[in-house]
Amino acid sequence: MNRLIKIVFLKEIKDMFRDKKTMITSLLIPLLLLPLISFIFGKAMGGSKEAVDKNLTLLLNDQGKSKFVEVIKQDSTITIENVDDGRDEVKDGKKLIYIEIPKDFDEKIAKNENATLKIFYDNTSQKSNIAMGKVNSIIEVYSNSITSEVLVEKGLNPQILTPITIDKESFEKEDNAAGMFMLSFLVPMFILMYSVQGAIAPATDLGAGEKERGTLEPLLTTKAGRASILTGKLLAISTMGILCSVASLIGLVVSMKIPGSIFLMSGSEGTSLAIQPQAIAVIGVLSILMTIVSAGICLTISMFARSFKEAQTYMSPLIIITMLVAYGTFAIDAKNMPFAYFSVPLLNIVAVSKEVIAGIFNYTHIGVTAGWLCIYIVLSIILTKFMFNREEVIFRS
Repeated sequence: MNRLIKIVFLKEIKDMFRDKKTMITSLLIPLLLLPLISFIFGKAMGGSKEAVDKNLTLLLNDQGKSKFVEVIKQDSTITIENVDDGRDEVKDGKKLIYIEIPKDFDEKIAKNENATLKIFYDNTSQKSNIAMGKVNSIIEVYSNSITSEVLVEKGLNPQILTPITIDKESFEKEDNAAGMFMLSFLVPMFILMYSVQGAIAPATDLGAGEKERGTLEPLLTTKAGRASILTGKLLAISTMGILCSVASLIGLVVSMKIPGSIFLMSGSEGTSLAIQPQAIAVIGVLSILMTIVSAGICLTISMFARSFKEAQTYMSPLIIITMLVAYGTFAIDAKNMPFAYFSVPLLNIVAVSKEVIAGIFNYTHIGVTAGWLCIYIVLSIILTKFMFNREEVIFRS
């Protein structure tokens, strides 16, 4: 490294590490945000299911003293509360579910006729939906037992109702499937978000911030030429951005190990959720390349801006754009990616990330994406150099 570039680089890095705001934004938040989000969401969602599974108060209006009530009572986790009408309580969220058993319910079953149960629940409530699923399972078991009894009475084998038995076998453990789906969405989003976020704070400070403080002009009068100053600044911003991306990846690994997190929410003690080391390496390389692109773009915007606040205003849409791309690809299947996706900016990073998380290592796709990122790096550096060499841009107020 050129001596002058090294001096500029070390100066900027030291200044950034002295700035508490930059350290919190670029390192602390990326490190802690994903573990906190995954733990809070996991606990909230897991807690709702656990609460209903352990103790469910069921509102009941049994108009004909049905035998089905005795079936419900066999589940020790369900408490029956007899009411005349429980619809309002369910609607207001005071209770989760209300069942109305008609007077002729058992009579119709005895005549081998179709009997109807009226169930009221709130489909906008997570707990009410869980309660509905629990009650539905009890009804299904009871319904099957009635059908079996009728068939046996007629001398028929109950198995004739299920002539085909399905033996399902998945390539991913069932307990891991939900966690892997969440990973395939969150990892690309955080790669894009922190590759940009990590560059925004230092770029704003080293460009518009220095212009506002009046420290850029003295720096330009030193022995270091503009090329050395620009290179040193770009390296410093890229380094901070890479540290931000690394912090977010560490946060991701930590969040996958936290018991009760959203990734392990449905898993048992033996459940293991992990990304392959090769996948982490590919994701890491993409993060670094994307960070360098972001550093060039952010420094260009920062140099163009008249003030610190103006630079922040110009850069804020960058985060929104990256999040929109990540959210827009939420439902895309990692195993059926059109080749064109790997030539679209930002979308190609999401596509490759989804593939490697799913265990697909298509080196053509990885190579095309990395190649485009290298082209973006060159273009962003050319654009930054162009802006940095224009007096009317640097000294405009």
